[in-house]
Amino acid sequence: MTNRNIIIAAVLSGAVITGAVIAVACSALETPDKIDLASTYTTVAASSEPEPESTAAPATAPETSGQAEGAGEQAESITYEIQTHKEGNISVQYPVLSNISDPAKQEQVNQLLKKNALSILDAWDAGSGKTSIEIKCQVPSVTRKRATALYTGSAFTEGTAHPTNIFYSNTVDLDACKDLGLSDYTDPYTMAGYVLSDDVQFSGLGGEALSMVMEERKLTDINGYTKIFEEADFPLAASPAWPSSFSYEKQGEIYFSIPVSHAAGDYAIVQFTPETK
Repeated sequence: MTNRNIIIAAVLSGAVITGAVIAVACSALETPDKIDLASTYTTVAASSEPEPESTAAPATAPETSGQAEGAGEQAESITYEIQTHKEGNISVQYPVLSNISDPAKQEQVNQLLKKNALSILDAWDAGSGKTSIEIKCQVPSVTRKRATALYTGSAFTEGTAHPTNIFYSNTVDLDACKDLGLSDYTDPYTMAGYVLSDDVQFSGLGGEALSMVMEERKLTDINGYTKIFEEADFPLAASPAWPSSFSYEKQGEIYFSIPVSHAAGDYAIVQFTPETK
């Protein structure tokens, strides 16, 4: 190799090394890409719930026992078990809570939960002996402040063409020993507008069932839905009145039912996510 070639090779080698050093330095000074933390958070879906996830009764077997969520270390967890009221062709499950610190309050809460669970019998005139009812209970949430029970199943009256799918719910304030309803979570008029909007979300619906519900919801106007939601949930306005909508809240999400045709499932569950969640 000639002296000229050696000099050129040395110059080129130096340029490569210098470029590599500059590249490393620039890389160290670059601001790293923003890390997406969204994937570190998860949302538990309604068990339809859950919590019902179809317009018919959920296939998931109900829990038979459990304990309170988020109970403090200094407080004993509230537990529950599922009991069943059986009488002829009638079978209705309901929760029974334990370990509430005040025994009198615990008794009052359990009486309220049972009374509301069995109120379906009056609504369907089960005493006539011509109606068959089967209701399963799930408890998607129980804390030291409130308990929520979901009821799904069916009712069939002699002489009718088919059974009716049933969904109802009951949330109880454990401190005040009273029922909580949709109006405690949100505004009925706002929810009526949401149901009629293009942004409405239905829990557990898809395909033809979703298309049917999306069309049927338009048969009721905003005033009609507002009235339905104002009269939703327990306590019942007057016996044997039965609400056309029931609701519950779970992990910041609000779920509530709307009535639809039997072909569409008899009820559909609307899912609403508040902006403040």
